Amino acid sequence: MPSFSSHSRRLRLSSKPYQTDSVNSVFAGHHATVNCLECNRTMVPRVVTYYGQPLRSICPFCGATFVKFPSGLQRFFERFQPKTLSFDAFKSLMMMTLCFGLIWLISDWLKVPEEFNFVGTIGTIILGIIAATELIVQCVEYIAAKLSHEINYYWAALVLISLVLANENPNLIDYLLLFSGIMMLRWFVVGVLQILRTKGK
Repeated sequence: MPSFSSHSRRLRLSSKPYQTDSVNSVFAGHHATVNCLECNRTMVPRVVTYYGQPLRSICPFCGATFVKFPSGLQRFFERFQPKTLSFDAFKSLMMMTLCFGLIWLISDWLKVPEEFNFVGTIGTIILGIIAATELIVQCVEYIAAKLSHEINYYWAALVLISLVLANENPNLIDYLLLFSGIMMLRWFVVGVLQILRTKGK
């Protein structure tokens, strides 16, 4: 009856696949597969790229989109948008509005150059409007988060309503353009405050 030597036993292939410790540590506690939301099959998403940039991941069975990856422009805009609901920007804007308002009042009481009065008036009005706009935006996003709705649908509906109103009444176009300008200014100011707050941490 043939017998194997100890050397030949060491050369026999193991029945279990060999994995290094680094590979085991990478996949420890994680699942390499997910369930497709369309066909409900277990799969590994395939990434679709365009000139080396990832666009989205798809299911290899049904081709449905699993995850969309933001573009470079979207990632740039996301730096100006806070990731969570927060009234910190509103509080900062209100503090700046109160400071400019205090300059406005002091310039009225005391004999100071007219430039201080002008700066205090303009700063109070502009920052007050931006603070009110930020409060409205945060309230809308808070309602959308409470109702588990996508906030983009709210803004798309607002744009659609604005277009319908402008089509029905052309006199509202100037006000809609003014509101759009205020929203853009609010987006820029809040984005700058967000970046400064992030760098401060």
